[in-house]
Amino acid sequence: MTVSDDRLRVAERTRTVTPRHDPRRPAPLPPPAGVDDLPRYLRAAAVRADADDLSTAYTACDTAIAAATRWRSPAALAAAHALRTSVYRRLGDMPAAERDGELAAELFAAAGADPRGDAVVLLLARRIATRHDRGDLQGAEKLLAELDGEPGDGSGALALRYARGRLYADTGRPGEGLADLFHCGERLAARQADRPHVLPWRSAAAQVLAATGTREAAARLVAAEVAAARRSGPASTLGRALRVEGTVLDGPAGLAALDEAVRVLRETPRRFEYALALVAFGEALTAARRRPQARRVLREAAELAETCGSATLADRARRGYVAAGGKLRPVVPAPRTGDA
Repeated sequence: MTVSDDRLRVAERTRTVTPRHDPRRPAPLPPPAGVDDLPRYLRAAAVRADADDLSTAYTACDTAIAAATRWRSPAALAAAHALRTSVYRRLGDMPAAERDGELAAELFAAAGADPRGDAVVLLLARRIATRHDRGDLQGAEKLLAELDGEPGDGSGALALRYARGRLYADTGRPGEGLADLFHCGERLAARQADRPHVLPWRSAAAQVLAATGTREAAARLVAAEVAAARRSGPASTLGRALRVEGTVLDGPAGLAALDEAVRVLRETPRRFEYALALVAFGEALTAARRRPQARRVLREAAELAETCGSATLADRARRGYVAAGGKLRPVVPAPRTGDA
């Protein structure tokens, strides 16, 4: 996507998001010792992903995929692709996340995995979240319909309830969405694992509450998540919580939270989260009559959303850009070759 003269041009195609090694990150994981070591190796890679060390996690997934193929372990191969689905989504490469998710589902089925088993349910949650992020709500609902009955009580089931709660909230079922999100909070508290980088249920619930007019309760919930994220966890967790806080609070306080969210997320590998923060910040700047700055922010947001493969977020950024006084320049088709 090319920008000139403060005019936004629609991107010709989606680019690929590629993780880069950060020399400040810990060293890569030692390779798995054998086929029986692959589950432990993938768990270690998941820990790195949770800490936003996405370049290490990405490399570990590739290593695990090659090893599982070499050692002819269909279940491990499915698990490796399932984890890479999550890594791609966190990096902001939604098309790649969707492809890996589909492949992982096929591999789990071919391996005879229990469709209600925790690993399969966790993959389903990741696939629903990916389609949700792309704005494909119908596709996400179609995936959710594959679930037979209510999810269980494992880690995958909680992730599914979180993804389902967000989806319900965005498809006109806020009460059911809140029920799922508060259930996540109760179960995490019972396990003494209630940390926002595990599942940011408070900020998700705050968005639903704010949308339904319960702004005071929303502000209290998201403030608790911001405070927890400042104490511990990766920077992306804080950035996400600040983004939601900025959309819940009014006036200068909301704008300040969004400004900080953008600054925090800019330094993380979570490109889609950064794009979300840019869009929210740009819209808030427009509301504050700071239109030149809003156009600059929304220009970057539209570019990044296109790169991430989220047409819905890119369209929202472009609409915000126009509302801030920007002018869209249509793509000029490339000349065709071979015409008479």
